[in-house]
Amino acid sequence: MATSSDSELRKRSQVERSQDDDQDSDGVDEGLLGDDDEVSQRLIREALSEGEGSNLETIRQQKEYLERLLAEERARRDKRIFLDSVKFSTPRLLGVLLLVRFLNVFLVQTYYVADEYWQSLEVAHQMVFKYGYLTWEWKHDLRGYTHPMIFAGVFKALQWFEIDHPMLLILFPRLLQGLFASLGDVYLYKLAQRLFGSETAYWVLLSYLTSWFVCYTATRTLSNTMEMILLIIALYYYPWPKDYLADKSKSFPNWMYLSVVAFAFIIRPTAAIVWFPFCVWHFIRAESKLRLIFLGYLPVGICAAAWSLGIDRIFYGKWVVVQYNFLKLNFFGDIGANYGSHPCYWYLLTGIPVVLGTHIIPFVFGIKKCWDDKKFRHLMYIMLWTVGVYSLLSHKEFRFLLSILPIAMFFCGHAMYNWSQKTTWGSFLILGLLITNLPLALYFGMLHQRGSMDVMPYLQNLCQNTREGNKLPTVTFLMPCHSTPYFSHLHYKVQMKFLDCSPNLKNKTDYMEEADRFYRNPKKWLATRYSNPKKQPTLLVFYSVLRPRIKTFLKDNDYQEVSKFFHTHFPEGRVGKKVLVYRKTPGLPPDLNTNFN
Repeated sequence: MATSSDSELRKRSQVERSQDDDQDSDGVDEGLLGDDDEVSQRLIREALSEGEGSNLETIRQQKEYLERLLAEERARRDKRIFLDSVKFSTPRLLGVLLLVRFLNVFLVQTYYVADEYWQSLEVAHQMVFKYGYLTWEWKHDLRGYTHPMIFAGVFKALQWFEIDHPMLLILFPRLLQGLFASLGDVYLYKLAQRLFGSETAYWVLLSYLTSWFVCYTATRTLSNTMEMILLIIALYYYPWPKDYLADKSKSFPNWMYLSVVAFAFIIRPTAAIVWFPFCVWHFIRAESKLRLIFLGYLPVGICAAAWSLGIDRIFYGKWVVVQYNFLKLNFFGDIGANYGSHPCYWYLLTGIPVVLGTHIIPFVFGIKKCWDDKKFRHLMYIMLWTVGVYSLLSHKEFRFLLSILPIAMFFCGHAMYNWSQKTTWGSFLILGLLITNLPLALYFGMLHQRGSMDVMPYLQNLCQNTREGNKLPTVTFLMPCHSTPYFSHLHYKVQMKFLDCSPNLKNKTDYMEEADRFYRNPKKWLATRYSNPKKQPTLLVFYSVLRPRIKTFLKDNDYQEVSKFFHTHFPEGRVGKKVLVYRKTPGLPPDLNTNFN
C-alpha cells in the first residue's frame, strides 16, 4: 500500500517508469481501449498507483489484472450502450409483446376457476344471444355488467357478420384478453423506467414475462386479471414522489390515474383494497388537498358512479349498486367461506410462495435491497396491507394475489439487475429462474385440468351432427358445480343441467346444496331425480372418481361410455383423473363413439 515515506514514493516512481519503458515490448498503454476511454485510463492510473514491487514479473501480473478489470468495464459500458440503442418505441414494444401474449393464448388450454367463464363469457353470451346461465351472484345483484360487456362486444361483432361459430366465440375473447395483457406489459416496462431507469426496467419486464403464474393467468378472461392490468396502467400515471423517480421529466394530471382506478373498482370492487393506501398516500402529499378533492376525487367518482349505475340499470332493469352489495356479502357476510376456508397465515406460507415460485428468491433479495436503501418502502407497506386484508377473509385463492404481483415484480427485477452486473453465481441463478418457470407454465397451461375444456368441443360436435335431425341431446354434468364452461363454449340452445351450489342466502334451516346432497348418496339422488326413464338425459358427464359409486345406475339404465378425456395427474376429492362421457343407448351415431386419452 502507498505511504507518505520517501522510499515508498521512489518505489512508486520506479514502477511507473518501468512500465513506461516496457510498453513497447509488452503492449501495455493507455490507448488500449481508445483515447476517449477516460474511465479505463483512470482505472490504470489508480491500479498502478497502488502497485508494489519493481520487477518485471510484478508489472506483468499488474498488467493481467488491469486487462481483466478493463475488460469488465468495457463489457459494462457496451451493455449500457446496447440497452440505450435498443430502446423500443411504444408501438414496436407493443407489437413484440402482443406476439408474446398471442402465443400465450394458445399455450393456455386448461381450466382454472369458474369465474373465467361463468362471470364473464357466459354472461356476455346471455347478453348477446339471449340464452346463457346467470349464477346466483347475478340474481342477487352482486356483479356489474361492465366487465362482461367487453366480451359481449366481441360476440355482437361475430353475430353481426354471421360468423358466430363456437370456435370463434372461444378464441376471440381470449385474443382480446391477450391484447389487454400486452398493454399491461408495455405499461409495466414504462412504469419501471420511470421508477428505476431503463436497465432495471428490462429486468422487471423479464421477471414479469417469465413468471409462471402470470403466463398461466394473463390471457384468461378473469376480472382479477383485468384488475391487475388496470393496476399497472394506473400506477404509471400515479403521482409518485420525486425521490422515487429515475425519470423526472414526465408528470400526469391526477384525473388520469384516478379514472383507471375507478374503472378497476367498477369491474372488481376488491380493487379498493390495494388502492386505498395509494390514494391516502397521495392525499397526504398533496399540496392542495381541496383541489385534489374537488378537481380529482369528486369528478372522477361522479362519472364512474354514473357509468356503473347506468350500465347496470340497463341490464338489471332496476337501479342497483352492485359494488355495495358485493362488498357487503363478501367482506361483512363472508359469503366466500361457502367455497372453502383457509387459516389467516395461508397467503404468507402457501399463497405467495406458490404464486412467485422461484421468483421468491430475487423477490426477497429485492425487498432487502430496497429496505436497506430506505427507498420504495411504501410499496412494501402497501403489499403487506393488501395481503393482511385478504388474510382476514376466510376464503382465499391464489388469483387474489394478482393485485400485488406487478409490485412484487419490481423487487424481483431490481435484484436481478444487480445480479446481472456480476459474472459469477448471479448469472446462473437468473438462468435457473427462466428454466424453472417455463416447465410450470407449460404444465399448468397445457395439461393440468384440461379435461373440463376438452369435453366441450366434443359436446359441440355432437350438437352439430344431430342438429339436422332436430334432436339435440340433453346433458347433465354430475360434477362439482361450474366444473366446465357452459353455453358460451357450446353455442347451442340445448337442455343442460349441473349440480347447483348456491349459498344459503335466505338462512334456511338444515340447508344443503344440491351438489352436497348428490355426493352424499349419488345412487339415491339419480334414482329419485330420474325415476322416469323418458326424462333421463342423453348424456352424463362426470369425473372418473364418481364411476364406482353410480355404476349400478349406469348399467340398469343402459348408459355406455362413449368418450373420456384426461384431466389431471393429481385427482383430489370429487375431482378425478379423467372426465367421462356416458350416453343412453341408443342415442349417438356410431362415429361419435370415440375415446380421447
